[in-house]
Amino acid sequence: MRVLFSAACVAALLAPTAAQASPAEEKSAVDQRVEELQAEHEGLSEELARVVAELEEAEEQLPDAEAAWEEAADELEEAQRKDDELAARLTSAENAQDDIREEISSGEDRIEESERAVVQVGRSAYRNSGVTSDLAMLVEMTQSENGIDGLARVDSAVRGQRRTLTQLGEQRSANLNNQDRLDAAADEVSELRDEAAEVLLEKETAESAARDAKDELDGLIERKDSAAKTIEDNRSSAEDELRRQKEEQDRLAEEVRKWEEDAERDGVPLPGDGELRNPAPGYPITSPFGWRTHPISGTRKLHTGTDFGVPCGNEVYAAGDGVVVSAGTAGGYGNRVVVSHGKIKGQSISSTYNHNTRLLVSPGDTVGQGDPVALAGTTGSSTGCHLHFEVMQNGTYVDPMDWIS
Repeated sequence: MRVLFSAACVAALLAPTAAQASPAEEKSAVDQRVEELQAEHEGLSEELARVVAELEEAEEQLPDAEAAWEEAADELEEAQRKDDELAARLTSAENAQDDIREEISSGEDRIEESERAVVQVGRSAYRNSGVTSDLAMLVEMTQSENGIDGLARVDSAVRGQRRTLTQLGEQRSANLNNQDRLDAAADEVSELRDEAAEVLLEKETAESAARDAKDELDGLIERKDSAAKTIEDNRSSAEDELRRQKEEQDRLAEEVRKWEEDAERDGVPLPGDGELRNPAPGYPITSPFGWRTHPISGTRKLHTGTDFGVPCGNEVYAAGDGVVVSAGTAGGYGNRVVVSHGKIKGQSISSTYNHNTRLLVSPGDTVGQGDPVALAGTTGSSTGCHLHFEVMQNGTYVDPMDWIS
């Protein structure tokens, strides 16, 4: 049975797998992940966030790429096996065809030789006894001085001629049979050549698919290794930056604790038993409070507040009644406002508003819930416009969403 390699099979090998995304889809996924990483890790540069996103993308695609390469290699191996098998069959068929041609040529030589022998026998009989027919043979026998000798000569000539004629007929019959075999061999060779051409297309397609799959796999490995090296090269500096941020967080928290202690000792009037509300109503949460593993350093870091997607220049509001503890530049926090709300449910509560482009209050100001305290921005260790809102309970960072209603 002939092996037919259909156009559908070719298309199946050349087309990308269903799980393989297009370059545009891959870029969109990476861009989205970059935004997520920068939202999760304030101060993470777009360049490093993209490296991390590309590493994750490469690692996610590697298993499928490895499977595709293995499948393509198997397809190529099978195509090579078919090609080798057909090549052997075609060589055998062509050799058989040559052998039959040789047999036919040799038979034709024997036919010519037998035809010459028949003629020669007839001529010899005629010269020796003058026999040209059965009647002439009887005449020869009666006229011969030795009729028995004449009969013997004629009989020998006739029998020799008959043998030669029999051989001639057999050889002609053999040649006709060989011609049929040659026609069949020619048909087989023609079919095998057609099949070989189809298998060659299958092999070439499989080779192309295998090359593409290997290139895709090698490219992913190269991207993965390159991204991993970049991350490793930046690990030390990222650890130093996180350490500085932690020291800054602790220092600022200690300043708030000390201010509240001094305010209580000095009798500074503070609100009490109030409540907190959303400082950015109507804007989405882009990154919640909580622990997360930094993608560069690999260390766990507390995201000390809740981020709201407030565009640059839009007002942010005091979460509750209070007194402004500080308002100014605070390193990685950028332009920062801290408001103390006094005791709420028996706990000393303060709130902070960070990365602002402009501050609207000054230290010592009294603010009411909902008063604008700043315009949102992206100052300090920030990669985009937003409000980083914190709540401190007794000087310790806690989840703001547990306090704002």
